[in-house]
Amino acid sequence: EHHDLAMNPRHPHVQGTSQGPDIFFQCVEAGNSFYDNLADLFEAKSRLVEQKTGVHYALYAYDGHPEAEYVIVVMGSGAVTCSETAKYLQEKGEKVGVLKVRLFRPWDRNRFMAALPTTTKRICVLDRTKEQGSQGEPLLLEVASMLHASAHSEMVVIGGRYGLGSKEFTPNIVLSIYENLAKESPKPRFTVGINDDVTFLSLPVGPWLNVLPEGTTECMFYGLGSDGTVGANKSAVKMIAMGTQLHAQAYFEYDAKKSGGVTISHLRF
Repeated sequence: EHHDLAMNPRHPHVQGTSQGPDIFFQCVEAGNSFYDNLADLFEAKSRLVEQKTGVHYALYAYDGHPEAEYVIVVMGSGAVTCSETAKYLQEKGEKVGVLKVRLFRPWDRNRFMAALPTTTKRICVLDRTKEQGSQGEPLLLEVASMLHASAHSEMVVIGGRYGLGSKEFTPNIVLSIYENLAKESPKPRFTVGINDDVTFLSLPVGPWLNVLPEGTTECMFYGLGSDGTVGANKSAVKMIAMGTQLHAQAYFEYDAKKSGGVTISHLRF
C-alpha cells in the first residue's frame, strides 16, 4: 500500500497543483454548478432519512401560527426551545412562529421564502456567535440581505446573540425576544441570557416560563466529580427510556476541575 501511494508513471495522478492567475479564477467560478445543486441533493438525502425514520427534515422548517406576524429565525438546538415556546404562545392566541434553518451554505432563497409565512411583519434572527466590529452576525446579514434583494425591505429585521459559551437559553428568554419584537421600537441588536451592565445590550427577562406538557417530571441531582452521581443518572435515564413507555431526556453539567468539582444531572421524563 505504501508503494502504491508513490509517484509512478504506470499509475499517474495529480498531486500538489499550483494554479496561476491565468486559470485560477475561471476554475473557481466553474464550480458554481456544483453548489447550485447542493440544496436539491440535501433535500433528496433528507427524504431517504424520512423513509428510514419517519422524521421529515426540511431545509427551512417553520413551526408556529400559520398567520404569524412575529417570527424568530434560528439554527441549531436553540430552535427546539424557540419552537416549544412559540407553540405555548400560539395556544394563548399569539401570532408567533419559528423558522428553523438547517442549510446555511449554500443559502437557498426560494426555499426560505416559501417557508416564511406571507403575513410576517417582523423577524428576529438569532446567532450563536459574535462577529466583533461587524454590522451583524452571519445569519442575520444573510437574512437581511436576502429580504432586501427580494423586494421585502418593508419587513423589520433585528438580530440577537444567545448561548455563547453554552450560556442557558430558556423559554422565558424566548418570550423576552418576542416581546421585544412586538414593541413599537424594538431593540435592533441585543443579547439574551446575560445581564450586560457594560454596553447595555441585554434584554430584560421575566420569571421562569413552563412550556412542558402536563405530566412531565423533572429532576436535578447535584454531586461531586468521580462520586458516581453522573454514571448512576445515565443508567437511570436509560432504564426509563428503554424499559418503560415514557420519553426521557438527560443533560449533564461538569465542572472544569473534573474530579472533585460540582456536577449537575438534569433528568426529564
